[in-house]
Amino acid sequence: MERKKTEIELPDLEAEILQLCVFAESFESLVSECTLEEKESVIGDAVKNLLYLKLLIAVNQDQIYSWVYDSDKMRESSFKATAKGVEWMEFMLKEHKK
Repeated sequence: MERKKTEIELPDLEAEILQLCVFAESFESLVSECTLEEKESVIGDAVKNLLYLKLLIAVNQDQIYSWVYDSDKMRESSFKATAKGVEWMEFMLKEHKK
C-alpha cells in the first residue's frame, strides 16, 4: 500500500536547511553552510518550523534522550531529516524533473 503524499510548501530557506540535513548537522554547521540567510535567529526559526512539521529531528548524542533539544540552546543540538523530510526532498526532486 502506497503512502498518501501530502505536498508541503516550504520557503526557500527551510528547503535549503532540510537539504543540508540528510545527515546529522550541528546548528553551527547549518549557520555556516546556509547561503540564503546569515542571521542565526532566522535560521533558528526555520529549524524550529521544520521540527514542528516533523521534517527534522534533533539528534543529540550527549544526552540521555537524543531527540530532546532546548530551543534556547540550539547551538548544542544537531539536526537530521526524518523519513518524512527525505520523502519531501524526493517528491520535490521528481517535481523539478517534470
